[in-house]
Amino acid sequence: MQRSRMLETGYDALLELCDRLEAIADALPNAIDVTRYDEIANTLVPTLGSLHELEEQVLFRQLRLQPDGRNVTTLIERLRAEHAHDEKAAADVAEVLRELLHGRCRLSWDAIGYMLRALFESLRRHVATERLLLVESRRGACHA
Repeated sequence: MQRSRMLETGYDALLELCDRLEAIADALPNAIDVTRYDEIANTLVPTLGSLHELEEQVLFRQLRLQPDGRNVTTLIERLRAEHAHDEKAAADVAEVLRELLHGRCRLSWDAIGYMLRALFESLRRHVATERLLLVESRRGACHA
């Protein structure tokens, strides 16, 4: 599969995880689904990490190849910083979901809901931005 297609598939998978996190946040504290929490806790961090690696291989490469000679170093550094922030937040969410499964989470239901919402909203914005950057970088490469 072509790397850009893999990237789109990864974005779709991440957005589906965001939808699932939103459903959990909406249902708290009434509907704790052990299977769903466990699956998300185990897939969130690896899915995000794999997607970030692929973004760096595909998107960052395309940005560096822009024919107009613009300096993209600052943009790439910012995206990398966002990746690190999102990976840390995802790891925190995964840990909270595991703690809920074992009945030892000390956070309030409101705090958990806010934590989930902060993560999925950030991830959705990030995906939208990177998709836009991909389109723009392809458009720039076509006009070279």
